[in-house]
Amino acid sequence: MYFSDLHVQILARGILNPGETLVGQTVTDYMPWWAFGLIRRQHLVVATDQRVVVFDHRYDLLKVNQVLVGVDSLPWGSVQHVKVSGLFKKKLKLKGTTEQGKQVDISAKIPASFLPWASTMKNNMEGAKGVLAAHQSRGQGAPALGTGLAPQRALAQGTGPTQHYGSPTINAPGYSSQPPPATHGAPPGSAQSPFGPPRQY
Repeated sequence: MYFSDLHVQILARGILNPGETLVGQTVTDYMPWWAFGLIRRQHLVVATDQRVVVFDHRYDLLKVNQVLVGVDSLPWGSVQHVKVSGLFKKKLKLKGTTEQGKQVDISAKIPASFLPWASTMKNNMEGAKGVLAAHQSRGQGAPALGTGLAPQRALAQGTGPTQHYGSPTINAPGYSSQPPPATHGAPPGSAQSPFGPPRQY
């Protein structure tokens, strides 16, 4: 599965807190040889200045595609280690505890290819180094991710031009949506419609 910048921005918008900044992103592949292709997992690892978020995608034989099955949020204070190892085949190792006390332990390869059709994310290896740098600085001194950062920061702070998409939806457990904008001086349920009165025929 290929993760475009737009795909990552949409997923990140659902979990970013107001003022939270994206500083790194990478995708890992896990497919053990002994499973004969039946076990295939992809982790989209998104690092911010406050935490690291792991989107767990698993291969569904019935749907013949990767399916998002879980989202784990690990504050930097509960991340035990992040490491990028390997000479030719790089691997990302991530271990820590979520806000709900769940243990997360990932050791999977970081696919990187110059061929667009063979890659899983643009600049995937550079993104993995950004996740590592964020861990080393505990998110405080890591440089902000350049690609698509301005729209993400604007959406997180609620100042962007596309900040409202109707009623906020319920996010995954542990994540809070921004409340809808208040109507000043008007009682609840009395918001005026942007459309004029119905025409008489």
